[in-house]
Amino acid sequence: MKIIRNSNLCYACKTCQLACSFHHTKAFWPERSSIIVSRNPQDGTIKWRMNATCDQCINEKEPLCVKYCMYGALQISNKNANEKEVKDND
Repeated sequence: MKIIRNSNLCYACKTCQLACSFHHTKAFWPERSSIIVSRNPQDGTIKWRMNATCDQCINEKEPLCVKYCMYGALQISNKNANEKEVKDND
C-alpha cells in the first residue's frame, strides 16, 4: 500500500500534519508528525515530506492523513500510479 499525493490538489493547509501528530501522540503536536508541510511565501511552492516514522496509521481503517485531507490530495494506492509516492519529495 502506498500513500500518494496529488500536488495539484494540495494547498498546504497542514490538516494531514495535524492528523498524523494526533495518531502518534493523541494531541495536535505538529512537531511530532511524520508529515512536514511548508509553503514558501515568496513563490508559493509547497514542500510535503513524510519521514520514516510513518506507520500508515496502523490499527486505523485508513491513514488519518488520507481520511482528513479536505482537498482529496492524498490517496491510497495498491498499484503504480501517475502521482508521486509521498516519500519521493516534490
